[in-house]
Amino acid sequence: MRRRLRGGSLTLEAVLILPVLVLTFLAVIQFGILMLVEQTVVHAATVAAREAAKGADVEAAVLAAHSVLGLHGLSVGPAMTLVLEDPLADTPAQVRGDLPCDISGLPALTAGEVRVTLCVSLSHRPFLNGLRYWAVDFTGRKFTVSAVADREFEGQAMITPRPGCRCY
Repeated sequence: MRRRLRGGSLTLEAVLILPVLVLTFLAVIQFGILMLVEQTVVHAATVAAREAAKGADVEAAVLAAHSVLGLHGLSVGPAMTLVLEDPLADTPAQVRGDLPCDISGLPALTAGEVRVTLCVSLSHRPFLNGLRYWAVDFTGRKFTVSAVADREFEGQAMITPRPGCRCY
């Protein structure tokens, strides 16, 4: 008799705990993708800054960043912007990409440094926005990553993209 009364309690417990488990699983996936892409963008900014420090122009820096970003289906364009800052260049800040990227809050560079800043929108792929109905919404949000490198050349950047560059 007692067994019959408890038969529905397991179903009730499963119904109560299942949404919590699904939300936890979805959060782990969402933040895992976010951290993977963030680490890729940090690496891409570092590689692009190294290329710019060797004398590469902004197009070569973008290609160096693309060599890393392409591993995850990302590219500089509507969802990502690359800003190359070089205080000694004719154009101190060069921008490639369509996403607005505010670099005004970053510290000033010294004369021997270059900085590459990547701004990434969290509204585009490959980001999963599965928790937007539970107050974790990435729509319209972005993160910014900067890398600074010391210049290894004098004068203006003139190196064009190297054929067969294995920058990663």
